Amino acid sequence: MRKIKDFFYNKNDIIIVLIILAVAAFIIYTRIGAIMDYPEKLAREAAATQTEKTTESTSETETISVTIEDSDTAATVSQKLEEAGLIAAAADFEEYITSSDKASSLKVGTFQIPVSSLQEEILDIITD
Repeated sequence: MRKIKDFFYNKNDIIIVLIILAVAAFIIYTRIGAIMDYPEKLAREAAATQTEKTTESTSETETISVTIEDSDTAATVSQKLEEAGLIAAAADFEEYITSSDKASSLKVGTFQIPVSSLQEEILDIITD
């Protein structure tokens, strides 16, 4: 019994290293499929991210044409913008135009308005 005890005391470091190696080998063996699939997973995620960025940049440059005629009022302009999908509510935008005192500054013509424009930007486009 003393020989076994002395063996463990003398070879303690070697035994610990062997145990750690055995545990690491077991973990790698059981997870080898996930380890080997990881680069492909990263490539798929990168491709998905690139596709999202491309979609976002495409939608940022997308514009909608809106024609304002000489007889159009703030209400009709707001209605046209709502129908084009540029604003959520015509009544809110009409109120915004009148509160900004730009109802008389509306210009006549066809305007290219980016889809992602805010109310302020839309009003600047159709009045400047």
